[in-house]
Amino acid sequence: MSAYLSAYPEFSEPPALPSATRMMLRNEGSTTVLLQSLMDSPLSAEVLPGPDPATLRASGHLTDVFGPGPHPDLRIRRSRLRDRTGAVVSENLITFRRADAAHVIPGGDTPFGLHTRSLGLYERRRILATGLTVERFGLLPVGSPGRVYEIAFSNHVTVLVHEVFNPRFVTTTTEAGTGPSAGLPDHQPRWPDLRETAHVRRVLAHADPLVPMPEARALRTELAGPSFLLQGGDCAETFADNTPRSVRNRVDVLRAMAERIAGGSGARVVTVGRIAGQYAKPRSSSVERRGGTSLPSYLGDAVNAAAFTEAGRVPDPKNLLRAYRESAKTLSFLAGSGIYTSHEALLLDYELPQVRTSPVDGARWAHSGHMLWIGERTRSLSGPHIGFASGIANPIAVKIGPGCTPDELLALHAVLNPDNVPGRLTFVLRMGRALAYERARELLTAASTVGLADRFVSDPMHGNGVTSPGGIKTRTMRAIEEELRGFFTACRETGTPPGGVHLELSGDDVTECVDVDIDDTWLGRRYHTSCDPRLNPSQSLHLADLIATLLVTTTPALSLTA
Repeated sequence: MSAYLSAYPEFSEPPALPSATRMMLRNEGSTTVLLQSLMDSPLSAEVLPGPDPATLRASGHLTDVFGPGPHPDLRIRRSRLRDRTGAVVSENLITFRRADAAHVIPGGDTPFGLHTRSLGLYERRRILATGLTVERFGLLPVGSPGRVYEIAFSNHVTVLVHEVFNPRFVTTTTEAGTGPSAGLPDHQPRWPDLRETAHVRRVLAHADPLVPMPEARALRTELAGPSFLLQGGDCAETFADNTPRSVRNRVDVLRAMAERIAGGSGARVVTVGRIAGQYAKPRSSSVERRGGTSLPSYLGDAVNAAAFTEAGRVPDPKNLLRAYRESAKTLSFLAGSGIYTSHEALLLDYELPQVRTSPVDGARWAHSGHMLWIGERTRSLSGPHIGFASGIANPIAVKIGPGCTPDELLALHAVLNPDNVPGRLTFVLRMGRALAYERARELLTAASTVGLADRFVSDPMHGNGVTSPGGIKTRTMRAIEEELRGFFTACRETGTPPGGVHLELSGDDVTECVDVDIDDTWLGRRYHTSCDPRLNPSQSLHLADLIATLLVTTTPALSLTA
């Protein structure tokens, strides 16, 4: 993390800021108390390694507060305030004299402002600078609002505070509809009954772990070695389809694919299902329109119903408990299959209560699935989903679309796998066939240049959606194959072992993806998906054969076997 802190933050004065933001920046009371009140959420401090002030680009405010330098006795407390969901609210540097640490600097995760209030000290604040950051600071982007101020306490201690706010919460624009309240904030449902939601979270927090920690750790160990990750399953699972037959059919397809890939390439295949928890989906719009009727979008069975009715589309937090029970049932069907589970960690009211501290290694493990991923829509560095993923020890993945830059990729690596441990982090590239080679090559080059130990996987499904003349969502096998070929070519040219494939597939003979020509009549025969189109078993096995061939031709000099 310290790699992203080479200087005290500097600010430029913008031409205009919303009045609420100006009030925040000029506030002379406790920032933490004000933020907690405005956000209606307790805040906790994530304390980060404090840099030596002498290693940072100098701040002129050091002289303002501590007199002419040098200042060999100064120390820095670096912290990051997060709300109850794990979202980053602010980044802070508190510069103080070493001898004053015991008098004002808190231990643990107590925010500085709450700690000093508890001491009963009087304080005087002097604002030294306000504005927008001129460069990235920690996890917060250029243009984040912030300030610098001095606090003089009644016990004669003086500190210098540099404070930068997440622009998602302290807005920098006066335009309506651009803040976090527009649409669904962080793709979280608007639960109508907050008391019921709190009860559901408590129930989940005391429920039996769905997935034992040793199994999640075993998957991480498997992914740390040379192997090919086969990850696949439903776009969105449904409660109604969670039957022994449906689960068995998906497992049979995944096992057959793994056998073909391993047999044709010699690769050791690690099989992970999109299963036992994939009950929620982010949507590009919070509203679905049919004819002249508009209703909230279907967000997955863990939130609301697929049926286009006003009552069915109301989010119900009790569905989270149903999702837990259905996932437990699926796991009983999977017993002995040798397939790990995974899903998108989207609903924080479901995920956070199921995180526990292991008495074995002291780490925090998520027990909702063996492997969790963060989607392209929720991978903001300052958002709650990356905050959640950074705090668990499970193997995790992040979906990466064509808009991701090499710097963003490296920043995600720094937050999610700062120790560069193999098996911890997987990047799932979903570019679309037209950009698959170009964008993959750029990101793989950046990763190999700095020696990332992360795994890179191709998702050839999500960037290749099309709509038929009759308005049916589908995908063509030609586009899927082209994206796979582009990814494997980029791997070969950059010397990167192809780490795996991520697919949406069904164990049933559905007609949701087409070979080349889009035919509404054919699509209408067995189009059963509740969300996006899936491969049928025949199409899945065809791709397995293609992948085996690509592994052999792409990595002749790389050993993929254990």
